[in-house]
Amino acid sequence: MKKAMILAAAASVLLPIFVYAQNGPSRNRNLLAIVKNGRYGYINHQGRVVIRPQFHWGEDFEDGFARVYICSHMVSINESGKVVPLRWVTGNRLGPRRVSGKVGFVDVSGKIKIDAVYEDALLFSDGLAAVEVNGLWGFIDPSGREVIPPQFKSAYYFHEGVGIAETDSGIVLIDKTGAVIASGYEYLSGITEEGRVPVSRDDKYGYLDLKGKIAIPLEYDFADSFSRGLALVKMGMKWGYIDRDGHTRIPFIFDKAGPFASGLAPAQIAGESGFIDKSGRFAFHLAFEYAPGFLTGNDEGLFVADSDVSRFWTSDGKFGYINTSGIVIWGPAPEVPDHAPLFGWSEQDKIESCRGIPRAIRKAVAQLPED
Repeated sequence: MKKAMILAAAASVLLPIFVYAQNGPSRNRNLLAIVKNGRYGYINHQGRVVIRPQFHWGEDFEDGFARVYICSHMVSINESGKVVPLRWVTGNRLGPRRVSGKVGFVDVSGKIKIDAVYEDALLFSDGLAAVEVNGLWGFIDPSGREVIPPQFKSAYYFHEGVGIAETDSGIVLIDKTGAVIASGYEYLSGITEEGRVPVSRDDKYGYLDLKGKIAIPLEYDFADSFSRGLALVKMGMKWGYIDRDGHTRIPFIFDKAGPFASGLAPAQIAGESGFIDKSGRFAFHLAFEYAPGFLTGNDEGLFVADSDVSRFWTSDGKFGYINTSGIVIWGPAPEVPDHAPLFGWSEQDKIESCRGIPRAIRKAVAQLPED
């Protein structure tokens, strides 16, 4: 599947590359993936092991379910560890699925809801999904109706009524009619909040409004998307935070920093690291090399909500979880949860995925209907 456009964030910014913020906080309590002795399991937000490490691979829970790889099958499990048929998407969403060389959209059970007639497709975002037809990209709505005819070299995601696409002349900002409302920028982020779109030109960054007009002048050395009312920006070698009007709310004093969520943001300054509050003071300290902050995403990592747990990695590559009170609930541990292999499972993976799996679980997997 075609991936979202990579956002060229500076190396010293502590945030995920693919993050689309949604309005309104929610305390996400889904189980969290851990790895111990090469096996994936799950803990709750107090750090207690709820599903013992036993799987060859697994991802974090979303909406009460997680995908795991068992005995060469991708299946889903619920929060009690019971095996259920693979859930293709979360909630009531539709997701792209390739069928006989073409891509359509399926519901949570994998049932085709929009015919597989596209060469490629992305997830729905803000009510529209990018689809490829005869080498050009356009957008459809959840009924499968063509809303924006295929006309772009590439197309990505909509948010707050604006989307990102690519024409022969470069990356453009479009509205929901497909009209180009901004062009001529080296960088255009589809990650919008507070009605502000990060852009760059001649290596200087600023923000557009949702009509494609400059709302905050292009005067920064990097500008990230807004998150919970503040945006992380860089001046010279230091990072600070501004509001939607461009006023500085936290001074440019940090060596590294990340997005706000649950009222906190990861930051580092002069060898001191931890999470700051919106006054710019450290709420608590934590020795880490990288932390994305108190954000959680869906199955594709495209939409995030506030969580009370953040991942973190130490300088020696160890992995852990910390809560908003500054208590480490897991780790730092030497084994890190990772993505499924990009190019599929090897024969050795298939063998290993059945090793140590209880007989009852193997039987449940074998009894699931074939796709």
